[in-house]
Amino acid sequence: MAIFNDITMATARRPYALILSLLLTILFFLYTSRPEKFSPAPPRIYTPTTNYDMQLDSEYTSGRFGFNGTWNYTRDYRNLFLTQKQCDVAFPGLFEEVERPVRLRRNKKVLRKELDDTPALNGFIRAMIFDQQLYIIDTYGKIYSRGLATLHALHRAMLTSPEPLPNIEFTMNVDDKMEGHPQWLYARQAHQSETWLMPEYGFWSWPETKIGSYGEMQMKALLTEASWPWDRKIDKLLWRGATMNLEVRKKFVEVTQGKEWADVKTLDWHDEGSMKNNLKSMDEHCQYKFLAHTEGNSYSARLKYLRNCRSVIVAHQLEWMEFFHPLMRKDGPEQNYIEVDREFKGLEEKMEELLARKDQLEEIAERSVKVFRERYLTPAAETCYWRRLIAGWKEVMGFEVEFFNVTASGEKKWRGVPVESFLLERRLEWDPY
Repeated sequence: MAIFNDITMATARRPYALILSLLLTILFFLYTSRPEKFSPAPPRIYTPTTNYDMQLDSEYTSGRFGFNGTWNYTRDYRNLFLTQKQCDVAFPGLFEEVERPVRLRRNKKVLRKELDDTPALNGFIRAMIFDQQLYIIDTYGKIYSRGLATLHALHRAMLTSPEPLPNIEFTMNVDDKMEGHPQWLYARQAHQSETWLMPEYGFWSWPETKIGSYGEMQMKALLTEASWPWDRKIDKLLWRGATMNLEVRKKFVEVTQGKEWADVKTLDWHDEGSMKNNLKSMDEHCQYKFLAHTEGNSYSARLKYLRNCRSVIVAHQLEWMEFFHPLMRKDGPEQNYIEVDREFKGLEEKMEELLARKDQLEEIAERSVKVFRERYLTPAAETCYWRRLIAGWKEVMGFEVEFFNVTASGEKKWRGVPVESFLLERRLEWDPY
């Protein structure tokens, strides 16, 4: 009888337990599936040009993508979603190295045969954009991190484009210098009119030298600048680098040796003592009032990094041009660097003159920061340039992109590997594993 009563009571309580369980399930579902706003972006550090105190940028979360027709560094510098018209407004003068070859080839279209005839030398990459997707068609030589970094940067510009991108096919080379074909390169000399300039790999990252990503370098430069205002910076011309047996660098080292106004040392990347005692990180360059820029095998990647310091850049007459060089001003009211003789004749006299009026030179340093670090060398500017390069190339293409290769038997085969897979495998063919 007792057992029967227990069973009866348990049965009577069961509906309440089921109802309670059902209510808890509904509440859990409502809680976990309720609509959420995206988490706000983490605050970033920003040094205003008029105040050296570090601040948190409230606009970063409240108006990050709200470009209103007027460039605002704190709001817009990481805005990767600008339209072509907005890019024109934000970065007047940035696209000269796209517009120049477009003018050259507008009435003489780039043919597929020209791409076929482009020498497949070390660093060669042939690719296409088809239906908003980047494909790698062919490569030659070792594709080091610089090639991967360049493809990452191009891909980012595509993924963030608010407007459809055209189908194009092109070749690029990520080595230091190439000659005489309509292809995308990091730098060119004046006579290389067929060269189309693209942003170089360091705008993504240069990990081997421990400079790291471009954003990382910029953040470190800002932190250093916060502790090194102009009147505290060291009154010397700083340079670090390997001479690589290049005449322009050897001459510079020779001219500056033993000078009180110079802090110049050569580096041996394979010597532990040299690296420990002589190396200066890129952000440590910002501790100096004057920074020397010298070319390397062709251009030198250091210039864009130096532009992140509120310092006066002293450069010899340059033979190689990068995509942002049309914005450099060596004299006049918009001057943003000092140019000296390529063999450094008169450098000592020039430095004595600069040191005598060093307080007046802060305007040049400030202008360099305003023009480059805070505008034309931002991620927003870089992505705008990539997309304009794509559009400009399409304007002069004299053929249509073909997605398939058709065999003699009529079989269609893909011409390229999606960039996502190529960046992981770093090759075009492989067996399953």
